[in-house]
Amino acid sequence: MNKKRPVTFRPFKVPRYAYDKLRICRRCGRFTALGEERCGGCGRAALSSLEKQATAIAGRKMHTRLLLIALLTLAAVYFGQSLQQMALCGAGGTVLAAALYYMQRKVRQNENLFALNELLGRNIDSIKEGLEINRQEAVAVLREDDVLAYEKLREISILLRGDRISRQRVALLHGFQLRKDMNLELEQLLLKDFEPLLAEYIGEIAKVRPELIKDRTLRYVKNYEAQILEMDKGVAILISVAGAAVRLKRYALLYSGMIGRYIQDLPKDRFLRLSKLISASPYEPWNGLDLKVAEVREAKYRWDPDF
Repeated sequence: MNKKRPVTFRPFKVPRYAYDKLRICRRCGRFTALGEERCGGCGRAALSSLEKQATAIAGRKMHTRLLLIALLTLAAVYFGQSLQQMALCGAGGTVLAAALYYMQRKVRQNENLFALNELLGRNIDSIKEGLEINRQEAVAVLREDDVLAYEKLREISILLRGDRISRQRVALLHGFQLRKDMNLELEQLLLKDFEPLLAEYIGEIAKVRPELIKDRTLRYVKNYEAQILEMDKGVAILISVAGAAVRLKRYALLYSGMIGRYIQDLPKDRFLRLSKLISASPYEPWNGLDLKVAEVREAKYRWDPDF
């Protein structure tokens, strides 16, 4: 019995920079990667993006410098010995303030980046703490709404990496029916050791989104091929992955040995794709894959006009 159920995920866009997902509370300084309206710490609607916060910090520093020049100018004018000295001090201070203002406008972008880098470096422990709180919040809603839990973990995983959060995401995905139109990912979920649920997920991805099967995934499958074969549907998983690998000539060459072990059971369209790849580049080092293709073609598709 298939216990997987159809679900719909909210639109998700990977940010250009990972820190774009972070926000900071201007009141209590707590960090979050979730799209909540209010701070989970103090309850205030005072969340701000890190870039906006860094820009504000840089702006305050610039204003402080200008204010310092203005105060020094006023002090020089006040202590001037004569009207001429006071005028010269005032004029000099004005010119210096104008020059500083012009220079700061020129380097404003660099100042913002410096402030952002300083903000991230100074609060690295607080950021880790905030992300761990986010992860716990996601796990807390798992029983009531597993889709929401997955979406929260997906948001956090942009910044919080590691096998623990990847395992939690794979476990949740195991209960969902995967479709081609879903915003799915794979390489971000790969683990350091073997996980049957991940192998099963890879097999499903190979069917619905074969373009997501890339180098890291193929290396993972190759490394744990023996363990996958011991699974109930292990052979079917490996056949699906082999079929996805023939999408590109480079993968077919690099993983020719693994593909060759399942070539007999490849779907016709995948076998035809591989056959055309080999025919177009007969002098490549196919590691015996070309001979196996010829044998299968002769045995199964000898009279097929497509070949």
